[in-house]
Amino acid sequence: MNRSAIVGRSAFSPGRSCAWMLLVCFVLIFLPVHAPAQEFPIKRIGYLEAGHFWLFDRTYEAFRQALGSRSGMHVSYPQDAHHSPGWDAENMRRLPVLARELMAREDLDLIVGMGTAAVKALLAANTGRTPILGMGMADPVAAGVVRDMTDSGVDNFTCQVVPDRWATMFRVFHDVVGFKKLGVLYQDTPEGRVYSALNDVHAVASELGFSVAGYGGLSTAETDDECRQGLEQLRKEGMDAFFIGPLNCFDWDSNDVTALLQMLNDWKIPTFARDGSDFVKAGALMGFSTWNFGPTGEFLAGQAAAVLNGSLPRSLSMLDRIEPTIAINLETAARIGFHFPLDVLVVSDEIFEHTVLPSPGKDR
Repeated sequence: MNRSAIVGRSAFSPGRSCAWMLLVCFVLIFLPVHAPAQEFPIKRIGYLEAGHFWLFDRTYEAFRQALGSRSGMHVSYPQDAHHSPGWDAENMRRLPVLARELMAREDLDLIVGMGTAAVKALLAANTGRTPILGMGMADPVAAGVVRDMTDSGVDNFTCQVVPDRWATMFRVFHDVVGFKKLGVLYQDTPEGRVYSALNDVHAVASELGFSVAGYGGLSTAETDDECRQGLEQLRKEGMDAFFIGPLNCFDWDSNDVTALLQMLNDWKIPTFARDGSDFVKAGALMGFSTWNFGPTGEFLAGQAAAVLNGSLPRSLSMLDRIEPTIAINLETAARIGFHFPLDVLVVSDEIFEHTVLPSPGKDR
């Protein structure tokens, strides 16, 4: 037998075969193993609003976009947990029922309450189990939704609080226009008075020396006819400026806002739009600029992410100090015979030289 045959046979002898097997086992045991990437659990978010309102849509869209951009956040929004019954009285009666249904569910990780009415319904039905995140509220403190600006008062609830937002708005409007009697439309309900910031407007009126003409005859539906009647009554009472609050009759999706703005401009009444750019672009004299909902979305997404990662909602900061930004319409100013001071022109964030109406059905 030749040497090569002996070598070949010895290479596969039983003893050497066992040694190879032991070596392979050692390598398999002690070499690092790359496990498949860990899948983050999907978090499910429910939603409740009293009815459709464009500001709600824009806020929720910004929130979802900001939350979706966060790494490690896998979120779903089940359609059977998304409710918007409507603003008329009959549908509003369903709000507490829908709130109880959402709070009773065990498959949701977070429930968003959009607007004061929805948040109050959820808190009234609160089981203390599912976290609640409030959005789109005019003033959570004045509405009694939170204990104060730093404490929600409820362990499983948090929201965004912007201090002095509306008082600043009325001060800016008066500083620019110098009106003597400000007209305000509102529902004569606790929520309606909060939406229109009545406490703030009366406080600033006392501080700066102007009076307030208020019309509280609006129903929860806030129809176009109701607003027309209210505006005509305010004109009879001598208003020389008008505050456009978050009213359904000033929502392009449901009413003829253009006609209302034209009527006010025909009366030479300076207007300030709380919800800003879209109204100013369409004919209001001035207002808060709302061209960018991104910062609000980021703040709310930060709260949601913290809650979904295990933080107690009540432990989170609610304060969000947003710097006010101003939009003005030069065509409206010329139409009503108003001249903006130079310093206002310099500091305005958006200046519309011409009035441009929103296209039907187009997102603003």
